[in-house]
Order: sequence, then structure tokens, then C-alpha cells
Amino acid sequence: MRPLLFPFVVRGNLRRYFNGTSPQRRKIWPFWLVAGSAVAVSVSYYLRERQTNCELSPEHFTPYRISYKKNVDSTHFLMELTPLQEQRINMWAKMRSDHLWSIEIKQPDVMVVRSYTPLPLHVEKESGQLKLLPDGENAGGVFLLYLKKYGNGEVARWLNGLPEGHVIEVSGPFVEYELPVYEEEASRNRDLFFDDKIRPEEKFKYKPIDIAMFTAGTGIASALQILLTESPLRGKMLLCYSCGTIEELGPLKPFLNQLEKHGRIDLHVFESSKQPNRSKRLKEIWEVMPTPSKYSGLVPFQNSPGGFHPVLSLVCGPERYISSLAGPKINLTQGPIDGLLKHKGWSRENVYKLS
Repeated sequence: MRPLLFPFVVRGNLRRYFNGTSPQRRKIWPFWLVAGSAVAVSVSYYLRERQTNCELSPEHFTPYRISYKKNVDSTHFLMELTPLQEQRINMWAKMRSDHLWSIEIKQPDVMVVRSYTPLPLHVEKESGQLKLLPDGENAGGVFLLYLKKYGNGEVARWLNGLPEGHVIEVSGPFVEYELPVYEEEASRNRDLFFDDKIRPEEKFKYKPIDIAMFTAGTGIASALQILLTESPLRGKMLLCYSCGTIEELGPLKPFLNQLEKHGRIDLHVFESSKQPNRSKRLKEIWEVMPTPSKYSGLVPFQNSPGGFHPVLSLVCGPERYISSLAGPKINLTQGPIDGLLKHKGWSRENVYKLS
């Protein structure tokens, strides 16, 4: 018996009971009616609660299966996670590029959780290639993680050792940063990832904002989320990416190439394998680092302005990297702005250090 049909079955049995019994026996019908109704309500409540608890939420952990895992090199790897129960809420349509968000994964042996940035990508079964989720689709809640196995990163090392098919616990979304939300603004298309045609610049209701992002290592996932999600960043992004080598990105690299080809990002890569001197790499970042532009709020869109006018800088990477560019975070708070960005004229009003 399917649970959703239960209330109708109860009513049908009660009708047969009342029509086929004597008046004396029918005196007890209120008890059975109340009991049946209570059971029906309980079943309905249970089903709603079970469905609610299976949806990704920051209030509880939801089981996800490792549906794909691939090592890019000796330390970097990709992991696709699929929920055991299909998700009704499309997080990519809900969050869009206005919200930079993460999920948490629990290591059950030591009860430790770590935050990771999901990407709107899935692995195509036939080809094994990474594909972008189209608008309006979430593939039942599938998402991709770009991870690195650190020496002291207990959760990442644990994840790297798990086989495909293993079930882990995930909670979220946790919003790390919110960009200005423009009501009734048109969404930016992502056709460049599906047919590679060059299209004329889109027209929006309001003037888009440009931002600068400084990322290192797997911190680039934060930039990719904003650029790949449904209704991606409408302005342009200056993306500075520090890494050992660009090949650490593996199959994520073509997405950056496509974004650069279509003028959505101005990409600068700083590889320690090519320039081992850290001071010289920081100098190279300084040379391409822009000065801030003033945020003018809701300004009607007239035409695409020339040049690049960043009103916000986001920094994401290891602690030492963040400290060099924007000053250290203090006790999980933002702390004062220092480093290269301060000397370029940036301040707490327009710089944010991501986790």
C-alpha cells in the first residue's frame, strides 16, 4: 500500500464498516474515525518530514554518494557528489551569482567538518567529460568539488582515500558572501559553454559591476562558482590565479579558457613552477592589480562601458596568501586590510577575505 493513498483507504473501509453493521455496533464509530484520521495525519507528517530532511540544509546532514572521483595529479582531485534522494530545490537557480556559497562535509571518525565550494558541473556518463548544468536543471542535486590533499588536511585526505559509491554526509548551503542583488535584472546567458558562438554583448536593466578576484590553489573554485552558475556574474572579472602549474586544474582548465576567449574574465596565472621566487610572484601580482573604482549603486544600463572598473576585491586561498594580499584574518574575523591591496588603495569597504 502506497502511503499517499492511506487516507482514502481508511475512509473506504469505514464506509463499508458503517453500511454493514448494526446500529449498536456503529456506536463505536467515532473512536475508529478519530484513530484513522490521526494515523493519516501522522503518516502525512512523517512523509513531509522525511522529504524535508533529505533536502540539503544547513540544519542537518544529508547523505550523498561519491559518484565520481578522479586524481588530477598527486595532490589535486575532482569529486562528484550525488544525493541519495533527488533534490527538489535547484540551488544554482536559487543562489545564482549573487550568493557565494559552500557546503560542509563531516568526517564521522573524528567528528570534524570542513567547508568546500561546489561547482555546477557533472560528469557525463558516456564520455566521462565534465559538463555544465544547463539553466533550470540540477541533475537531482549533483555537484562537483575541486579538492587538494594537504599534509595537515585531515578531511581532504580522508575524502581522497574513499572509493566511488561511498556515502558521506553533507550540509549547506552556507552563504559566504552576497553581491548586490538587482531585482528584475536579466540573467546572463551561458551559451558559450554549449555552442561556442560569439554573441553581441547583452543589455541589462542596470549597469553591471566589475570585480577582481585573487585566488590560490583550490581557492579558484570560488571564482568558478560565480562565473559558471545560473545567472553568472554580469560584469567582468579580473582573475589572478596562483598555483604550482596551470595543469593542476585538469579538466577545469577549458572552462577558464572559454571564459577568457569570450571576454568574461581577464586571466592572469602565476605559476611557482615557472617563477619559484615568491617575492617576484607577488611583484607580478602587484603589476596587474587594479585600483578600486567607486560603487555607484543602481545605475540604469545605457551601453557597455569601456575599460575595467572593479568595485570589489575577493581574496581566497591559503592563510599566507590572503595575508600577503589583504592582511591576515583574526580569530575568523576579517581583520584590518593590509598587504598589496591596501597599498593599491583598497579598504575594508571593498575587500573581502573568503574562507
